[in-house]
Amino acid sequence: MAREQPQVKQGERSRAVRSRLSKLLWLGLLVVLLILGPFSYFTYEMVQKILLTQPSNNTYRWPQISDFWLALVLMVICLAVENFLVFFLTPHIETICREQVDLQVRNIRSKKAVKNIFKGLYFVASTSLGFWMLKDSYIMPPSLGGRGSLSRHLEGYPFWEHPPYYNVFYMGCMGYNLAGLFQELFIEPKGRDDYIEMVLHHSVTVYLIVFSYLGNFFIGAPIILIHNSSDMLFSFLRALNETKYNETAFKLFVVTMSVWLYMRCYIFPQVVYVAYQSNYELASPWLAPLFRFCLSCLQFLHFYWTFLLFKIIHNKLTTGVVDDLIQKNQLSSERKAEEGKQE
Repeated sequence: MAREQPQVKQGERSRAVRSRLSKLLWLGLLVVLLILGPFSYFTYEMVQKILLTQPSNNTYRWPQISDFWLALVLMVICLAVENFLVFFLTPHIETICREQVDLQVRNIRSKKAVKNIFKGLYFVASTSLGFWMLKDSYIMPPSLGGRGSLSRHLEGYPFWEHPPYYNVFYMGCMGYNLAGLFQELFIEPKGRDDYIEMVLHHSVTVYLIVFSYLGNFFIGAPIILIHNSSDMLFSFLRALNETKYNETAFKLFVVTMSVWLYMRCYIFPQVVYVAYQSNYELASPWLAPLFRFCLSCLQFLHFYWTFLLFKIIHNKLTTGVVDDLIQKNQLSSERKAEEGKQE
């Protein structure tokens, strides 16, 4: 009983912290939704202004809204493949799931594992294509394996030459994030503790992809690469953590965490800094601040998730349990949400 009391207090503190952070996330989502209209208008205004400066004999093809038909097709493919894998692989994962007593929890954990396997496969494909596409470009810094610099992202703007498969890379990432947003809004249970976080994340990501593509900003590509490469290992790790091999998962957690810290807390702040230092002279006076605000929202989420990851490490070192109390509360909320969904 004496040992359980500190854990109960720790759980209450975790819930209190998460409640305060959840309010901030709701506020962030509201702000993001409010700027959607101005964001879209100022992007359109900037593009029209640029196109007026294009010489009549210039055959340069500016990115078009009609290009997103491919993103919609890929969104449907992502939804179909993910749900196909969940349907067929979940029974197999259940046989090695870490939970074998509570069948409902076992099913929830197994589905999470399959979904993370799908995410991992997507991130492998996207990261491989993105690195191959950018490795010899002038925007790829040495910190990402190139010889260029992020500060050169406006070089040749607005009529710069796209690298091979640039459109496919963008539309693939857009399709995946649209699928994720669709899942959160219409398929996944709404009672999860991380529901608002994921809606905010997918919303901001979709905004930034649309803005950087239609605005023809090259910096969007390395931003996507930074995110996908840091999520790749974590996706497979989360899948492994839901199985009976979860102790092995924690041993790999430290390596994966180092990649996350490098990409999300070291490289990405450099992108945010470059965005604040760059002079977007062709853009509306309001567009650049909105772009910087969205990047700052993503950076806030990175720091917030890093805080949660360090809590997992702390909990493992102090209690020997891989999942921290926040994760347990999240699993509990998912179970309640599933029960509500079934009713």
